[in-house]
Amino acid sequence: MGLTQHELAEKLGISRQHLSKVENSPERLSPKLARRVEEVCRSLGIAQDGPRSRIRAIPVRSWAQAGVGVDFEELPLDWQKQVATDCPDEQAFAVEIQGDSMEPKFFPGDIAVLMPAQQPRNGSLVVARLADEGIVFKVFTARGQSSLRICSFTSYNPVFQPIEVSENRVIWNFPVYQIVRQVWR
Repeated sequence: MGLTQHELAEKLGISRQHLSKVENSPERLSPKLARRVEEVCRSLGIAQDGPRSRIRAIPVRSWAQAGVGVDFEELPLDWQKQVATDCPDEQAFAVEIQGDSMEPKFFPGDIAVLMPAQQPRNGSLVVARLADEGIVFKVFTARGQSSLRICSFTSYNPVFQPIEVSENRVIWNFPVYQIVRQVWR
C-alpha cells in the first residue's frame, strides 16, 4: 500500500504491535479488521474489484472434520480457528496439514486454503479424500478418458510412493489456493 507499518496501523485504528501480529499470524485477522483494511484500501484508491482483492476470514477445519464429509456441504461447520485469505472461492475453507509426506516444501502445521468450487488441474496441489487412503495432501495428476480416468497423488517426500486410484475412488478433491505458514512458534 506504500505505507509504513505505523501509518497503516494508525489508519486501521490499531496499534503497530497488533498489526505486526496480524502480519505474522494471518489467522488473527478478524472479519471486522478485514473490512477495515478494505475501507482503507478504497480510501487510498487501491483497486478493490479484482478477485484477489477481497480479504476475509475463513474457517480452519481439522483434518478429522474434513474426513467426515463426503462432499463440501457435509463438512462440519464447527470451528475455532480462522485464517485470512483473498481466495475468490466463496466456499473456501482451510485445513491444517498433518504428516510429513510433502516435506521439504510443506510441513505439519501449515494451513492449506482449499477451493471446493474449483476443479484441480494436473500438477496442482490438492487436499483429497480417497475411499481407501483417507485424506491426503499431494500433487494431483489425472490421465485417461472420463470413464476410465486414473488419478495420481504424489508426495514431495521420496519415502512416500504415489497413490493411484480410479476417479470413482476419489470422494472429493479440492485444489489448494494458498499455504499459510506460521514461522514463530
